[in-house]
Amino acid sequence: MDPADEVLELERRRCAAVAAGDLVGLAETLTEDYLHVFGGGTTSGREDYVAELKAGPRTHERHNLHVRVYGDTAVLTGNITNTMRYPDRPVRVVEAFVTQVAVKHGGAWRFVSWQITPKRQPAS
Repeated sequence: MDPADEVLELERRRCAAVAAGDLVGLAETLTEDYLHVFGGGTTSGREDYVAELKAGPRTHERHNLHVRVYGDTAVLTGNITNTMRYPDRPVRVVEAFVTQVAVKHGGAWRFVSWQITPKRQPAS
């Protein structure tokens, strides 16, 4: 399989794990030193990010994905519709742009970093 297709498959598996609430499957798509940068600028590691998803399930719809591969490193960019469901809050939908970095180690791709930037809503 082409490395770019492998990274797209990794993202498909990550999105499926998030949607299914499969926290073990999600953790398997991330490196141990994974860094997640939220839209407000706060950060968390793999353990805290996975715990966040347990507290607030969500679905990710990805659009216009582009993968650039540099040896054993890949950069995935594209749009996302992030639908978050928290038990004590209304459903929240965020349109954003995401940059992800993946590395191939031991024959398997894993994400090492994620940066989400919410899109600004046009002024009314």
